[in-house]
Amino acid sequence: MRNTEWEQALLEHQHAMIKRLDAFRKQKNKQPISQDEKMVIEHSFQLLVASILDLAKYVLQNHYDIEVSSRKEVLSHLLERKDVTFEQGEQLKALIELREKILFDYLDENFTFLENAMDLRRYSLVEMLAKEWIAQLSNSE
Repeated sequence: MRNTEWEQALLEHQHAMIKRLDAFRKQKNKQPISQDEKMVIEHSFQLLVASILDLAKYVLQNHYDIEVSSRKEVLSHLLERKDVTFEQGEQLKALIELREKILFDYLDENFTFLENAMDLRRYSLVEMLAKEWIAQLSNSE
């Protein structure tokens, strides 16, 4: 069952995370960033990627009536149903892998990988897909 309030809250959350990442991306060459700022950026990125995976699970459940038990299964279901193109799937896969590195290899220096992803603004895919999927849900009612 759809929850349009949750959908709107998720879009607002994603927009806030993207604004935070954009602000960092624009200022990073101007001044060195602190360890605390790095942690905020990493956490924002993790939340952003987690939110698109949760939205994808929600879309799969509400649009296709498919119950997905874990975030790891989401991408294959999206590709199978052509809810993402091959290129979008590859971008999502890269974001997911980077999130996993940051989440589970938190003692390693993964911030360089995150900076590279932000330079390319790869995370902008999240907001575009979220809006498309919510529109898809609205159109199927």
